[in-house]
Amino acid sequence: MRIDQDMDRYFKIGDDPKLSYEEKLEHYRVMAEDYFETERYNEFCAAHLPEIDEVTVDYIGSPEFDALLVDTIKTTFPAFEDDRFIEHYRGLLGAWVNDQI
Repeated sequence: MRIDQDMDRYFKIGDDPKLSYEEKLEHYRVMAEDYFETERYNEFCAAHLPEIDEVTVDYIGSPEFDALLVDTIKTTFPAFEDDRFIEHYRGLLGAWVNDQI
C-alpha cells in the first residue's frame, strides 16, 4: 500500500468555502475509494471470496468460535471480569449472527 502524504489535497477541499459539507464528504469519498482501490478490491472479493459472508456467519455461530472467544477473554481480562465479558460478547456476536440469518 502506498503512503499518501499529500495533505494539501485534503486541505483544499476542507477549506473551499464554495463546497457544502456534503460535497466535501463526496470529494473525500472519491479520494478514499481511489486510494484504497475499492473497485479492484470488490472485484477480488467477488472472484475469490464469494461465500465469505456465509462462512463468517457460520464460524462466528460455531462452538469452535465460542471456545476461542472464551479462551481469549480468560487470557485477556482479569478473572473477576470473565463471566461479565463472556456474556457481553456472546450477546453482541449472537445478535449479529441472528441479524445475518
